[in-house]
Amino acid sequence: MEELPGSPGARDVRMLPAYDNYLVGYRTRELSVPAAHLGRVWPGGGVIRPTVVADGLTIGTWARRDADRVVQVDAFAPLSTQVQVLVDAEASAVSAFCSPPPERAGASR
Repeated sequence: MEELPGSPGARDVRMLPAYDNYLVGYRTRELSVPAAHLGRVWPGGGVIRPTVVADGLTIGTWARRDADRVVQVDAFAPLSTQVQVLVDAEASAVSAFCSPPPERAGASR
């Protein structure tokens, strides 16, 4: 039986944009990013990379590649099959959202 989103035990995976408030507004980030990976999220110079968050914990970063048509995830560690499926679904949704709609033949501007 498939768990419904938000039900107990269901995993929550989100791809947050660069400079998302979840990563900006805290004095310490120990609860949201593992200490060993702080430099991958905050590489310096005021940069905050887009992140992949599973159940509130940052598990990787992401970027748009291939003329912005593909979302590439750089996970901090190998992902379980369940989390990988959710990351792939979220990456597809982000890619679809960020991609321009296809041109329609005969459409006026």
